[in-house]
Order: sequence, then C-alpha cells, then structure tokens
Amino acid sequence: MTAKKAESPAGNPILDLGAGDRVFEQPIRVGIVGLGRIGWCHHAQIIRKHGGFELVAVCDTEKERRNEVKAEVGCAAYATFGAMLKDPNVELVVVATPTKFHQAMAIKALKAGKNVLCEKPSALSARGIDAMIAAAEQAGKVLTMHHNRRLDPDFLYVKEKIESGVLGKVFRIRRSVVGFGRRNDWQTLLKYGGGMIGNWGVHLVDQVLQLMTGPVTDVWSDVNRYLNPGDAEDDLVALLRDDNGLVADVEMTSVNAAPTPNWVVLGTSGSLWINGNTAKLKVFDPAQLAPVTANDLPYAIGRQYGVIPGPDQIPWQEIEEPVKPTGTYPTYYDNLYDGIRSGAPLLVQPQSARRTYAVLDRVRRGTGF
Repeated sequence: MTAKKAESPAGNPILDLGAGDRVFEQPIRVGIVGLGRIGWCHHAQIIRKHGGFELVAVCDTEKERRNEVKAEVGCAAYATFGAMLKDPNVELVVVATPTKFHQAMAIKALKAGKNVLCEKPSALSARGIDAMIAAAEQAGKVLTMHHNRRLDPDFLYVKEKIESGVLGKVFRIRRSVVGFGRRNDWQTLLKYGGGMIGNWGVHLVDQVLQLMTGPVTDVWSDVNRYLNPGDAEDDLVALLRDDNGLVADVEMTSVNAAPTPNWVVLGTSGSLWINGNTAKLKVFDPAQLAPVTANDLPYAIGRQYGVIPGPDQIPWQEIEEPVKPTGTYPTYYDNLYDGIRSGAPLLVQPQSARRTYAVLDRVRRGTGF
C-alpha cells in the first residue's frame, strides 16, 4: 500500500526534525504505542518525514485509530502492547500513551529488547526514572526521554550568552511561561497524570537545570489550582538554588494575564530578557567601570545617596536582537539516530533527566499535588 504524504507534525517539529535533508543508510524501525495527539500528530509524522526512521508498527486500544493508521501508512497495527513487542521488526518503541502508563510501558519494552523513547513526563517520580534506567542497563538498550526543549532557540540563545561571559557572574535566572485560559481535557485530572508540573513544568525545570552547574541544594515551591475544572494544578512557582548560589525562579501558570518576559537573566555585568522572539541586553565591560569604594561614615555625605561624589558612570551597552543561537545543534531525532546506530552521546541522557524528576519531586512535596 502506498503511504499518503505525512501531515505537518504538531507541536515543535523543527526541534525534532529540522530541515530533514540528511541522508541515512539504515533507517531505524519504529513502533509507536499511543495514537493520540502526541503519538500520531507529532511522533508519527516526524518519523514519516525523517529519513532515518521507518514507522513499521503502531499500537492503540481504539480500533478506529488502528485502522486509520493501517490504511494511511500500511504498517502493522496491534490492539495490545504485548503483541507489538513481539514484532521482530520493531527496534525502537516510542511510548506516547497517557502519563500514568509511561514508566511501566517503557520498562516492558526495554525488557523485550527494544530501545525506548519515552514521552514526558516519563515517570511520576525520580524513583520511577531509576527503575527505567535499571531496566535499560540490564537490557543493554538505549533509553531517552522527550525533553526536546533543550533545543529551543531561546534556551540555546540564553545558554550561549551565559557561557560567553557577557553578563558576568550569573546569579539569578527567571523562566516563565504564562497565560490566562481554561482547559477541560485529561490534563486537568490527577488520576491520568495531568497537571502543570508534568505538562510544562518538566520542560522549564529541565531547561534551568541545564544552566545550573552545581547540585540543587534548596527548593521552595507553591503549587495550586485556581481556574481549571478537575483536581490538577494549573499554577506553579518554584525557586531553586544550587551550591554555587545561582537561583532559578520558575513560573508556569494558566492564571497570569500580565505580559511577562519568557526569560530574565541577571549577572554582575548586566541583564538579559526575552519577550517572544526578541532579546534585549543591557551590559557593560567591567574593565571600563571606574572603581568605587565604600565611604566608612555613619551618615549620608551631603545628605545624598548613591555614589558620592557622583553621578556614577556605568558604560552601558544596550542591545536588541532576534533570539537566534549562533551554534550548530543536532535535531532531537538526528541525535537519537546517532545514539542508537553509533553510540553517540544522547541529547537527553536518562541520568540527566533523572535530575529533573528529582527536583520535581521536591517541587511537589507538601503541596498536595
């Protein structure tokens, strides 16, 4: 059967697919379990467009979905996960089922000798990630999580600016994704693993942890449900501090209608903030800053505050530019191909993802969510 042309993937296909112009000699044969929005509308379409992967099997409990994919793609379609895992053509399993099934299905696929790409949140706790890592090590197979926002242009841009030293010593990072709106799908129900922490919080915490070089020593959080129906959280704020003194302020909420920068980064040589696709920097060269010493007096000289004599002259440079990283980065699926075929380092090593879930455990602690 001739497959129809793949639809444009949902979500953020550029992070996973890129230009799609690389040539691959030995495509990886993939089976997807879960044919919902992320499984069918995103991963299946990425795989159909990406030359390094071939969709050979799918699994879903709904017969209508199975028949749809079988007719459109011509691949095998299974009603049970166990049956798909017995298919010798399947090398890689993409787990895209509801959140609460991710951990168990990933482990089952690893034990069946398959490589695994697991959607986020890949488990409901760091302990679950530990069990997945143990299963992967025992099976000798590749395990990775779909933390593809490590390839977001704004994140890569911020990472490059921090590493360049233009901001001096960075001591605070604020990462926000906010809006004001309701939803009433499964993400509003805890029994299905819904909620802001697993949906968006995992991405934001994962991003800031890539910028925090030391272990996280302190976590404070406030998690609530204010607007949506159901019982899952729709608002979270968390403060993380590492042993180098860097503080990350993370906000993800459905109840903030105020315009808020996506990123704010504070350093000893200036600040950076991002609104949408535009970055602004206000920085100075420390070598051009005149020295100032503290006046050891218990009163304000001339009844004035600030630098006396003044005014202070900070040689500011103000920059406004598009949010475009300058480095060259692989796409998620290109990296996954190289990880499976040639053992290249994965973009998302399961141990690095485990750090994210350990912090999320601490974000949840004591909040009721």
